[in-house]
Amino acid sequence: MSKIVKKLYKIVNETVFPPKCLVCRSFIDPPQSEENGYSSAVDLSLNIQSQVERLFAKYLCWNCIGGLVVVESPLCSCCGLPFESRQGIDHRCGDCSASPKKFRIARAPLVYEQIFTEVIHCYKYKGKIQLARPLAELLLTAFKLFWDKDSIDVVVPVPLHLKRLRKRGFNQVYLLIRNWQTIAGQVDLDLSDLQIERDVIVRNVSTVPQTGLGRRQRAANIKEAFELVDEAKIIDKRILLVDDVYTTGATADECACLLLHHGAAHVDVLSLARAV
Repeated sequence: MSKIVKKLYKIVNETVFPPKCLVCRSFIDPPQSEENGYSSAVDLSLNIQSQVERLFAKYLCWNCIGGLVVVESPLCSCCGLPFESRQGIDHRCGDCSASPKKFRIARAPLVYEQIFTEVIHCYKYKGKIQLARPLAELLLTAFKLFWDKDSIDVVVPVPLHLKRLRKRGFNQVYLLIRNWQTIAGQVDLDLSDLQIERDVIVRNVSTVPQTGLGRRQRAANIKEAFELVDEAKIIDKRILLVDDVYTTGATADECACLLLHHGAAHVDVLSLARAV
C-alpha cells in the first residue's frame, strides 16, 4: 500500500509542481525508473556522454543536456586541457611545457562552459544538494576511466577555509567523494582499499575568490594558503586531489606542492570541470 501511496503522491506533486530545468527553467518530463529504457541503477561502465544523459535527465531539459561539453582527446597529457583542433594525439600544452606542474596529470569529465557552470553554481550556492549524487557518479566514472583503481591510495578534497565552510554549510568537494565506496559497491567495484581523507589539508588563509583573477593573480592569491594536518596519512602515498573546477591549475599545483614536500609519492588531480 505504501508504494501505491508514494506513487500517487509523486504523480500529484509533479502535476501541481511540474519539474523545471535547473538551467533554463523550462518544464521537463523526468524519465520514469524502467520506462523508455531508463534505469536509475548505478552504471559505471557508461562513457562520459552516456553517463551525462542518464545522470542529468531528472534535472535538465534535453536541450541543456545537449549543451554539456565532454572533454575529449586530443588534450594536454599533463593538465587535461582539450585542444581547439580536433585532430592529432594527446601532448603537452605550451603552458605545461613552459611551466611544469607539480602534479602528474589532471583530468575532468566536462568542459566548464555556460550550462555546466550554472549546474555547479546551483549545487554550490543555490541549495541544490540533490545534485551531489549525480555529480559524484560522474566524478567516479571519470576516475574509473582515467585511473586504475589500484594506482591511487588516498583521495583528498581541496578544503574550504573555515569561514567559508560555515557560510556555505558544507564542503562541496567532500560531498562528491565521501560515498564513492558505497556507490562503487553497487556495481561490484571494490574500492575498500581507497582511503578518503577529508582533513589531511586545511585552508589556513581566507583568500579572495579565484573567480575573475588572472593566472598570476590566482597563483599569488593561493600561495601558502594551505597547511598539512596529518603527514602520516600521505607519506609514500599516491594521492588523488579532487576539486570542482580546474581553471589555471594554481590551486591544484599549490596543494600538490604541499603534499609532495611532506612525502607524497605523487599527486594526480580530478575535477568536475575543466576551464578552456
